[in-house]
Amino acid sequence: MRTQTLEAELNIVQEPQLDILYYPKTGLKPNQEKETLNVLSLFSGCGGMDLGFEGGFSVLHQSINEGLTPHFIEKKEKKGFIQLKKTKFKTVFANDILTDARNAWVNYFSKKGHNSEDFYKESIVDLVKMYRSGVNVFPEEVDVVTGGFPCQDFSIAGKRNGFNSHKNHKGQLIEKEAPSAETRGQLYMWMKEVIEITQPKIFIAENVKGLVNLGDVKSIIQNDFSSANGNGYIVLEPQVLHSADFGVPQSRERVIFIGIKKSALKKSALVELEKE
Repeated sequence: MRTQTLEAELNIVQEPQLDILYYPKTGLKPNQEKETLNVLSLFSGCGGMDLGFEGGFSVLHQSINEGLTPHFIEKKEKKGFIQLKKTKFKTVFANDILTDARNAWVNYFSKKGHNSEDFYKESIVDLVKMYRSGVNVFPEEVDVVTGGFPCQDFSIAGKRNGFNSHKNHKGQLIEKEAPSAETRGQLYMWMKEVIEITQPKIFIAENVKGLVNLGDVKSIIQNDFSSANGNGYIVLEPQVLHSADFGVPQSRERVIFIGIKKSALKKSALVELEKE
């Protein structure tokens, strides 16, 4: 009943776009879209996913399949490069435990108008604990949460310990402790808690292809993400995507989890998604 009331009170983007609800305090008029969509980035590394969301950078023209992505192109440049269009997405929060990752992120994104304070070097476990203790760590208005949660325990190149990682949330070896919710293989659950805290309209999580053939790990993670906010999200069937199919000159495959907040959808869209 509360969800129905909220849907009636707030404006929804008209189809065929995703029907994303907007925040009442933005003062948007009916059918008026937000100028900026805020992205909270977890396990950010040097910002590869953040860069992809924001756009506005240059790539070799040969690396772009124009049949797939011509609407992303801003202009052609010299020596075979093209500049991609800047999007409405803005990274308002990023984190990683590695100093080199932070330095690379800050070095690039500070030139794009971001503040170094947007990047937190604490682990996701410590960030959530800070929030639990009353520290307002996370931004209030978050449209999208992204995260490439640690892949070493699922990769065929590693020991494939899965949820029973031999390292803690700071990447340190654990010898005497038993694997727990704070060890590396279960950090996606802390991403789920950030989703519950910030309640984005959409979240996107990615990991290595090896995750899909490691027992029932894929289904467990999909179900765990779906249970966020009391089963408040529809998590689409995880897909393995190959970067080369999207014009990227790499042989890189990743499994992608996409979750959509149920209360952010029109009833017609919700019914169609729940049929799948």
